[in-house]
Amino acid sequence: MNALKSGIYSKSLTIPGEDPAKLTTLTEEYFQRYCPALPEQRDLVDILVRSTWTLRRLAVAEAQVYSHQMDQVSVLDKDSPIGHTFCLSDRTLTRLQRIVNSTQRNFRDALREIERLQTHALDIQPTPAPEINPENSAPKPGPTPVPDSQPAKTKPVSQSDEFVSSSSTRPPSAAEKAAPKAPKKPLPFHQPGSNCHYDSIDREKYKRCPFCFPEDCYPDAQE
Repeated sequence: MNALKSGIYSKSLTIPGEDPAKLTTLTEEYFQRYCPALPEQRDLVDILVRSTWTLRRLAVAEAQVYSHQMDQVSVLDKDSPIGHTFCLSDRTLTRLQRIVNSTQRNFRDALREIERLQTHALDIQPTPAPEINPENSAPKPGPTPVPDSQPAKTKPVSQSDEFVSSSSTRPPSAAEKAAPKAPKKPLPFHQPGSNCHYDSIDREKYKRCPFCFPEDCYPDAQE
């Protein structure tokens, strides 16, 4: 934009007979229209400015071709002066039209590209997260539980200690408690059917053969 303010950009693209102020105005209009933020966008805006300025120049050049050719003709057809001039300058005007077509293509290509870049830049911008109001951030209390209208089930009246259910086991009598218990049958020292010949002298240490019953040979395991 410093170039626009100083007029360097407008002076570099103008030729004698053109007003640099008009080019400066055109450039400012395009920069304000697209606000290019990246180098490639600024280059595309420059192409739009040059193409527009060139098309205006070619329009003036076409008019001057007719005027110049009319001045060169010694005897001009007064009934159809433009047609007479066109017949004399058809090659020049055809070449001029090719330049106009090429400039218009450059303008359209630059216009589509800058619009694509700016649309793409808008699409990739992250969406700002919604602001959270501290007052609304607290969880809302849930519905108050409604008490059950049905009365709570009461516990059954405890039965007498003397009552014994038919499905329960009868407690032992005093005589059964006082009767001596039958001695337990001693466990075999060796595994039945084994040919182990180990014999322990100290039976207080090994109640069973430690080779036949490695996990069940100590007195603690028999209790």
